[in-house]
Amino acid sequence: MMTTFAANYRSYVRNASSSETHFGFDLSSVAKAEPYLAALYKHWWKVCFQGAERLPKEGGPALIVGNSGGAVPWPALMLMYALMSSKANARRINLLMNLSWIEDQRLYSALTDIGFVPWSFDNAKSLFEAGELVAIFPEGAAGHTKPFSERYRLREFDWTQFMPAIELNVPIYSLATLGSDESIPILSNLEELAKLLGLPAYPVTPFFPWLPFPSNLISLPVPWTMHLLKPIPYQAGTNRDSLEDIACSYARFIEGEIQAELNRLLRGRTKIRK
Repeated sequence: MMTTFAANYRSYVRNASSSETHFGFDLSSVAKAEPYLAALYKHWWKVCFQGAERLPKEGGPALIVGNSGGAVPWPALMLMYALMSSKANARRINLLMNLSWIEDQRLYSALTDIGFVPWSFDNAKSLFEAGELVAIFPEGAAGHTKPFSERYRLREFDWTQFMPAIELNVPIYSLATLGSDESIPILSNLEELAKLLGLPAYPVTPFFPWLPFPSNLISLPVPWTMHLLKPIPYQAGTNRDSLEDIACSYARFIEGEIQAELNRLLRGRTKIRK
C-alpha cells in the first residue's frame, strides 16, 4: 500500500517526509486513509478545489482559515486531500483543532496520525516557526452545529486563534467551502446532553443518532466547491495590545471575506439552476 501511495503522491510524500514537526503525524496512516478520502473527494462530493497555486511554492509558513460546516470536520479532511493531490502545489497541512474533549485514545491517535494537531498557542507558533502549513476553523463548535435553516451563515470567529500567525507575520489565506452545510444537515443540537456527556456539542442529523456506527456518518452526495482566496497583507504589531487589536480586526475581516465568497458562490449556483 505504501509503495503505491508514494508513487501516486510523490510531491506530497517528499514534502511530508521533510517536515520536522510531527505531533504524532504518521505517513503510513495517511496512506491507509487515502482511498476513503479520495472516494469522498472525487466521487461522492465531487469537490472542486481552486487556489492551491496561491500558497507559497517553496515551502514556508502559511495559515488557511476556513468555515466549518457539518458535525464532522469534513472540510478539514477535504482540504487535506486537495493539497495532498494538488498538481500545482502538493503540501502537507496541519489541522489545528480542539481535541481536548476526545477521551478515546484510539480516536485521538487516529486524528493526530493523519495531521490533526491539538490547538494551543504554543503548538501553532512552533508549527509556523518550522515553516509549516496550518489550517484553522475558528467558528469552533458553533460552526459544526448550526441548524440547516442557518446554513452558510458564519458564526463569529475566535480571534485568539489568529494571534500566533499575526505575531509571526505569517500570510493568511481565506478558504470558502460551499456544500458542507448541506451534505450533513444539522437538525438540532442537544446542548444539555452534550454537557452531560462532556462533549462540545451533540448534533442531531438525519442519520445520527438514529443509525448505528458507522452508518450514522452517512452524508448526502451534494457537490462541494472550495475556493482558496488571495492573502490580504496586514501590518504586524509591535506590542501585545497592538497584536490583539490586529488579530481581532483581521479575524472580523477574514470572516466577512469568507461570508462574501459563500454568498457569491450561492448566487452563482442559483443562476445555474435557473
